[in-house]
Amino acid sequence: MKSENYILSIEDNTTDIALMARIFEKRIPDYAIKHISDGETAIDFIESNDFKKQSPKLILLDIKVPKLDGLEVLRHFRKHKEFKAIPVVMMSSSDLNDDKEKAYLLGANSFMVKPKTFLELCETLPALINNWII
Repeated sequence: MKSENYILSIEDNTTDIALMARIFEKRIPDYAIKHISDGETAIDFIESNDFKKQSPKLILLDIKVPKLDGLEVLRHFRKHKEFKAIPVVMMSSSDLNDDKEKAYLLGANSFMVKPKTFLELCETLPALINNWII
């Protein structure tokens, strides 16, 4: 992983993880992607010295991850004022207004419904990276 240029993905769907890794390798080679598959592990990583030494350029956070959901991870993450500049894009397979409102109230920078096809994901991920990483 390129230490200074990585995106943190908190996602438990193995198909989505594999597709994202493939897209990053082929279409977004300047950034590595690190995957964490549950909320507890994500919080442990956020609290780690590794994260503090080299934080990601962007966090892609699924709402429905095991152990602690994405909203709880977001709540915990946003308590750290030193990470305020790191954008967090919440991702969900649904577009429930309640989820969107909670995410924005907790400090999400954006809310995105997960693309339904690989082609949509191929278009969306590079655009997302270009939009949030300056």
